[in-house]
Amino acid sequence: MEWVEANDAVFRTERVGGGAGTPLLLIQELGGDLTSWDPALQAGLCDGRPGLRFDWRGAGVSEKIRGPFDIDVMCADIAGILDATGFGDGKPVDILGIALGGGVAIAFAARYPDRVRRMVSTSSAIGGIAATAENLRKRAKGVEENGMRPYCEASHAVSFAEHLRTDPDLYAWYRKKWIAQDPSSFAAHNRMLADMDENPNLGKIKARSLILSGTHDPLRPPALVKEIAAGIPGAEYEELPTGHFIHVQTPTLCAKRVTAFLDAA
Repeated sequence: MEWVEANDAVFRTERVGGGAGTPLLLIQELGGDLTSWDPALQAGLCDGRPGLRFDWRGAGVSEKIRGPFDIDVMCADIAGILDATGFGDGKPVDILGIALGGGVAIAFAARYPDRVRRMVSTSSAIGGIAATAENLRKRAKGVEENGMRPYCEASHAVSFAEHLRTDPDLYAWYRKKWIAQDPSSFAAHNRMLADMDENPNLGKIKARSLILSGTHDPLRPPALVKEIAAGIPGAEYEELPTGHFIHVQTPTLCAKRVTAFLDAA
């Protein structure tokens, strides 16, 4: 583990993997932290390439969010983390983002197009949906008042449904660490997504991109994700038999498909 200070915040980071492949930056999901990558890493996600995972601002044990926060701050945080760690030695890196992390990956690639070689975004949450935004603001207010625990079952009934809990121990681990997240920061992440709309920025992305959806993902159904892919110049799109959290729910599939894309000529 390495603690770095960037963009006026302190972050927990960890280098993983190793080898001569292009460095891969891992961007987690809403309600997760850097340990969310454990299953996919065990399945070989960073075999043959250096990886960097981190707790984004407000998640895990990185500095918590107190005050104004938006997607521009999140993207500046990531740029600062790359600079502070020297990850990629100043050259473009590959990035992989899951769910809200997939939306953050898209936002970062649009704002810093020369810093990204290839991008994979799964179940991409990029905002721009009024009904969803209202629900996110309601959940933000609720977790601030009552904490994470009362919202876990309803949230996971959709994002981590019963038929995806094929490993009971894995789900029990995921559930407990989700409940343990900081409610105030989780609320700020929800409001960030509620205020986001990356649709106008999709055309700015230069990276070779793969956009993935899950057949069993009602939060980001394939038709919606496919529209995102259509807005990114040259992007590939694919629907896979997985859910909202491909790196946890189907880690072997995640490692296999992502590495195939990153290593392709």
